[in-house]
Amino acid sequence: MKRHIPLVLLLAVILCLSGCAGRPDLPTEPPASATEDTPQAAESEKSTKMTTEETTMPEIDTTEPILLLTIDGTAVDVQWENNAAVTELYALAQNAITVNTSAYGGFEQVGSFPQSFSRSDAQMTTQPGDIVLYSGNQLVVFFGSNSWSYTKLGHISGLSADELAALLDKEQTVIELQLKSK
Repeated sequence: MKRHIPLVLLLAVILCLSGCAGRPDLPTEPPASATEDTPQAAESEKSTKMTTEETTMPEIDTTEPILLLTIDGTAVDVQWENNAAVTELYALAQNAITVNTSAYGGFEQVGSFPQSFSRSDAQMTTQPGDIVLYSGNQLVVFFGSNSWSYTKLGHISGLSADELAALLDKEQTVIELQLKSK
């Protein structure tokens, strides 16, 4: 009888295993974790993720207006900062803003905005082309350099220091800001 116990146990294990193999309620595909280890599965997953990311990325609005700055009628390219003062400037520029400026210190043009803007003043050393807000209501455009506490609005790009001086180094200028469609 003791000899038959291992044989009976082996027979019971075989019957249990064979009984599970034919059950219709068990999944016939391997679990996802088993397929993720193959190179094909990894590539397929990467492709799916890329497609999902590509389709959910926000579209760029090419109709959004740009804030155009002109100095005595000459349009200049400006890289505007992303801050509250520039957001408020965009809102005000729905109607053209004209700022009459005067030379100051031999390195900047300064003029009053029609209203005050939010300030985030920080100590800085300006460079030619910098556009800043001073005291919350003064537009300052630099053709030289100065160290003071300002809220940076933007920077004129694409012009050399000499070209900026030619535009700004005079007693008075008229600076206009207005929204234009792209």
